[in-house]
Amino acid sequence: MPPIDRRQGLWMLAGGVVAATAFGARAVAKTASSAPIGGTMALVEKGAGRVAFYALPSGSRLGTVALGTQPHEIVADRTGRYAFIGHYGVESWKAPGSGGSKLWVIDLVQRRLDRTIDLSPFGRLHAVRVDDHGRLYVLSEKDSMLIRFDDPLRDEAPSRLIPAGGARSHYLVVRRDGARAYVADTLSGAVIMLNPEDVGVAPVRKRIGTAPEGMTLSRDERTLYVIDRPSGTIHALDAVTLEERFQRTMRGEAVRVVTQADGRLIVSNVADRSLSRLNPDTLAEEARLPLGTAAPGLNLAGNTLYASVENDQVLIVDLRTWEVASRFSTGAAPDAAVVV
Repeated sequence: MPPIDRRQGLWMLAGGVVAATAFGARAVAKTASSAPIGGTMALVEKGAGRVAFYALPSGSRLGTVALGTQPHEIVADRTGRYAFIGHYGVESWKAPGSGGSKLWVIDLVQRRLDRTIDLSPFGRLHAVRVDDHGRLYVLSEKDSMLIRFDDPLRDEAPSRLIPAGGARSHYLVVRRDGARAYVADTLSGAVIMLNPEDVGVAPVRKRIGTAPEGMTLSRDERTLYVIDRPSGTIHALDAVTLEERFQRTMRGEAVRVVTQADGRLIVSNVADRSLSRLNPDTLAEEARLPLGTAAPGLNLAGNTLYASVENDQVLIVDLRTWEVASRFSTGAAPDAAVVV
């Protein structure tokens, strides 16, 4: 890997306001054929304002890196050496305020802060994603702006700005080739499809409910699954046109959905504090796993799901047996993570 410029990037946009992963928060997966038996988890602990490192599967804490108020999502680069975390700066999408404008670059091997990029005036940086070309996408909720870095390990300023034109753009899914991006715009109730390669292509919008949040693509990327959080309704949309194919209402409020290696979906149900496994073609519920607490963060690594739950723990779910294999305690408000 070529040397990396460690100077802090400072970038400002003058003029008017231009009106963007993860499931998950999307974790860096090991092989899908077997559950990881070791490795390290880098976990964003929102309430503690830090990223913490845990040995797997024991959950022994290896170290922490202090960041700032309410970091939220994390994604690793294609090599698994560095991770990127956005400075959200507020407790939830309903909270007032401009939030944070920092992008933190974490050295996952040295377990330290590598550098910080200032993305002012854009604020409430929430979702972060990486495509198969290694390009980094950062979503500013406050400004409904998708920010792209083509060489995120060297860039000190964005390579491209893609306006989504939403009201409060919270969650993001990016196609593997980077040719399409999907934004869950909570305050407008809409899903917005963008073409990051050509801002001349008008965004496509579809209203699906009150406050869409969690999203994931099917394995073949032909279907976009979106959860309307308050109603707990999961919508299956055509990923090219956003036309609705079918929908299913869960047992009340639901927050996250991720796609297993075999294509089945896992939904985090907030209202009844459980996980559901759904058939991707019909949305029929194949299995339910009671957790006893809500899981705001779902992080996949092979045949293992690491569920960050509200009582400050990570539950390790073996997807082959559909059981909680073990658990460990964390700092306050664990959420998104990567496993390397």
